[in-house]
Amino acid sequence: MRRSETRTDKVSALREVLELAQEMRAGQLLAAVGEVCADMQGRGMWDASDGECLKAIWQFRRNLEAATPGRAQHNP
Repeated sequence: MRRSETRTDKVSALREVLELAQEMRAGQLLAAVGEVCADMQGRGMWDASDGECLKAIWQFRRNLEAATPGRAQHNP
């Protein structure tokens, strides 16, 4: 996958999660995804690749869906 495709996918994934987590501000969401990224990769979003960040966004979404009854499951 080309870098531009991964970056586009990351922005799309963030947009989808923002829609699911409307109670969160964008900065809160980015900080939370950064924590997931650090847990998964051993380093924060600053040092992670776009692909690693995308995986963290997907994991955050799965965690959000699992913690919120009635949310549709999405497993990219």
